[in-house]
This record gives sequence, structure tokens and C-alpha cells, in this order.
Amino acid sequence: MTCIVATMFLALLTVLNYCVGKRSVLYPPFIFSFVWFADAAIFWYAPIQVSDVHSITWWVITIGASLFSLGGLLSRALPKVAFSAKVCELSHPTVSRIGLQLLLLICLAEVPLMIMDVLQHGGGGSLGELLVRSRQFYVDMAEQGESWGLVVGSLPIFSIAVAILCRIEDCGILFWTAAMASAVCCILTGGRSYLLLLFLSLTVIHLLIKRKDSLVDAAKYVCIPVLIFASIFIALIFFDKDVSSYRGSIAAILTNFVLAYIIVPIPALDYVLMHSSEYANAPHHTFEFVLAVMSKFGAPANTPKMHDAYLFVPLPTNVYTVYKFFFTDFGVALALAAVLLIGFVQTAIYLRARAGNKVAIFLTALLVYPAVLSIFDDLYSAGGLVLLSKATLVATVYFAFLNRIYPGIRLPHLTFPAFTARTVSGGDR
Repeated sequence: MTCIVATMFLALLTVLNYCVGKRSVLYPPFIFSFVWFADAAIFWYAPIQVSDVHSITWWVITIGASLFSLGGLLSRALPKVAFSAKVCELSHPTVSRIGLQLLLLICLAEVPLMIMDVLQHGGGGSLGELLVRSRQFYVDMAEQGESWGLVVGSLPIFSIAVAILCRIEDCGILFWTAAMASAVCCILTGGRSYLLLLFLSLTVIHLLIKRKDSLVDAAKYVCIPVLIFASIFIALIFFDKDVSSYRGSIAAILTNFVLAYIIVPIPALDYVLMHSSEYANAPHHTFEFVLAVMSKFGAPANTPKMHDAYLFVPLPTNVYTVYKFFFTDFGVALALAAVLLIGFVQTAIYLRARAGNKVAIFLTALLVYPAVLSIFDDLYSAGGLVLLSKATLVATVYFAFLNRIYPGIRLPHLTFPAFTARTVSGGDR
């Protein structure tokens, strides 16, 4: 199979998924096949010279997209009660907004903590220099196998979860406050992935709640927000990336940090598939979080580093699409089976979200992010799964407890004994 054939096949699969998903752009198989079609088309036309991609890689990509779509079809075979049944502990009506206000206060308190962390690791200078140096500090920690700690490791995803909850509950000013605070936290991490997660999640929830998820309606509703986000996303390159070696060439900077980011993971995956023997003893990634817990309790575990090793194809990259870790951990057959399972589970959650379940809406908004970035990296397992678990924990606490906080004060009911009226002798005078 060639790139041209794969592109055409993925285009047809995308159209088919759009029809099967009842013309919804939020149907997970449509999203998955569309991003892979766009990636293959850009690879076809891109002016960047990269290593040759063999037929086996295009077969894995097309079969993977087909199996994800098949998983979506199989999820429709579930009984209707699976999409309408409610979990009593998470289905209480929202009594007040006290719980959201409490989460928002915590979210607002994160901003100065993030600023202090950037100042501590950035060392002074302009905003761009601060972000570049602090980001490099985090990268160095990851390459040494160290965790990022509470501030960068948990606060940004917490703020994103709060913003999502505020949008689900349609809280107006609370939502906009949470969204702005979360955006600031995401930018202060020195990266752009958290900002992308925030934008995608809020966009998905907006389209779901407004029932504007057809291609035409979605284009009308998100056209301007997408343009604004794309401008900010590209502009951040000049603030959190070291672009000094490009000597001010805007075209070279955009080519390296936008176009190359999209297409380089494909030849990187091709190298892994063609040189599988080199990864025979690679550490396990899929259940990395389990190994990390075991190692903390003293059990022998070969835990991988946060960032993968660099490969030159010939451009440097350390991301290998969604398939690499499933392939190195389980082999080709089980890797494709994992994609089938992911498609099944993600589509089932989406169908529950369509039925109005708030927890499912929350999860659907989060899961669009790993589907979109499947052309870039694996965010369904390992570190991506930990990230989603942290956000889901916040939502679980809110829907189980915090949305039932009642601000009123109930006084005890006092009762007094009744006395029989006494009649005064002599009658009235």
C-alpha cells in the first residue's frame, strides 16, 4: 500500500463514519479517521523531506482506523439500557453552585502558584525567556526520569476539569472565570498540549449541549473560535520555543514546529515497525502507571521515562503516533485489537453523552483529545491515561458530593406542650 492509496481509503472511511454517526462531527470513529486522513494527505503534499515510509506502515494505519470504526459499530449493538441507565451515586440533581464555587476558588489559587513556579525555574528575563527556560527545566526533569511534581503535573489538568464542569452546568460568569484561569495555567506550563486539551474539551461540550454537531452547524459555531485558537497556538511558538537558530525565518519556524510535528511521527512509526528487534527489551509503557506504583512500594519494575528517546528521520522526533507503545508492548495483532477496544469504549461513552448523561459528557469531551492526537502520540495509555484519570477524579468528587452542598441553615424544630385553658369563676366582667 502507498500513501496515495491510504489517503483515498481514509477519505472514504471518513465519509462513511460521518454517515454512520448520523452526521455528527463528534462521532469518535469520524474524528479518528478524519485526523488520519488529514495527516496522510498532508504527508502526501508536504514539502518536507523525510525518510521513506514502507507499505506495512500504511497497512497498520488504515487497518487501525478501520478497526476503530468497527469498534464504534459494535458499541451500537449494546442494549439501550446501557446508554440510559443511571448510577445513583453520580446522578443527583445539582442543588446549588457552592461546590463549583469552591472548585473555582482552588482553581484561581493555582494561578499564583504557577507564576511562582515559572519564576523559580525561569530565572528572570522577558516572558518568552521565562517560558522557554522553565519549559526546558521540565523537559530535563522528564529526561532524567523525574516527575514534574504537584504544580505542573496536576494543577493544569485540575483547572481544565473545573472549566469543563462549569460549562456542563452552564454557569455563565463562573465558566468564563474558570476558562480564563485555566488558559493562563495551561500557557504557564510552557507547552501547548494543555491549551489544546482545554479548547477541544470546551468546544465538544458546547456542540453537544447545543446539539450543533453536524458539519455545517459545527463550522458556523466554531469557525471564529478555531481561528482565534489557531492564532494563539501558533503565536505561542515564539514564546515557549527556542527559535534563535532559525534567524528570524518565520516560514522555517512554522515548517518545523507545525508542519513537521504533523507528519514526522509517521516515518518514526515506520522505523519502529521495520526495526522491531531494537525494541524487544524496551520498558512497558501501556500500564506505566501500575509499574510506577509498584516501584514506589519497592517492587522491581522497569519504568520508562516520561519522554521517549529521539529518533532522526531525518528530522528529530520522540513521538511515534498512537501505535508504537501498543506494538512494542503486545505486537501488531494485539496493538490493533487494542485500537478496536478503544473505539468500542469511546463510542459507547459518546452514545451515553448523547443521551444527556453529565459524566459521559465530561468523559467524551476529554477523550476527543487523545483521538485527535493519535497521529502524534499515544495518550490513551501510560501518561495520557494518568492525565485523564486525574480529571475524572475531580468530576467524580463533584457529581458524587460537591453538587449536593446546600447553602441553607436548617434550625431544629422546637415543640412545646399544650395546656388546657382555665376558666375563671364568675365569668366575664
